Amino acid sequence: MLSESSFGMEEVPLAQIFQKAVVLQRSGDRDGALREYEQFLKVATVHDVDPSLYSEVHANMGAIYAMQGKGGGTDIDNELKSELRIKAKEAFKEAVNYRPSLGSAWVNLALLLLAEGKEMGISLSEQSKVKNALSEARQCCERALGLDNDDERSRALANKLVGDI
Repeated sequence: MLSESSFGMEEVPLAQIFQKAVVLQRSGDRDGALREYEQFLKVATVHDVDPSLYSEVHANMGAIYAMQGKGGGTDIDNELKSELRIKAKEAFKEAVNYRPSLGSAWVNLALLLLAEGKEMGISLSEQSKVKNALSEARQCCERALGLDNDDERSRALANKLVGDI
């Protein structure tokens, strides 16, 4: 998580924006959280903040897009679902690109890939896509397991997923 100590005094508003986004996300206001995270990214870019310091923003946005893509009890069309999954995947990839040690983003990316593979058909042309999705998901889990960090929840889930794949 980001803290005010992650930034100089002139960037304290970034920490406030981040905290507000997290509160909104945890309270279920996904759209509000996304607006705050997007504002955070704009301000961080303007101030040329190192993206590795805020990779959690990308991971959190990915989590929101993934949840929205599930539908959360609402009927969303397949096109929107696909669009949200693409956004989620891009956000998780951004997170691990900027901070490869972010185990939770690797595991969430693996879960997203597994969900995509599960929804593919069983036609001959889609079988190779399913295999690729499973292979990529396994690689994400193995990356999470290979990390030297204290994220036990992510490690446990990655370990379970590798066993299930």
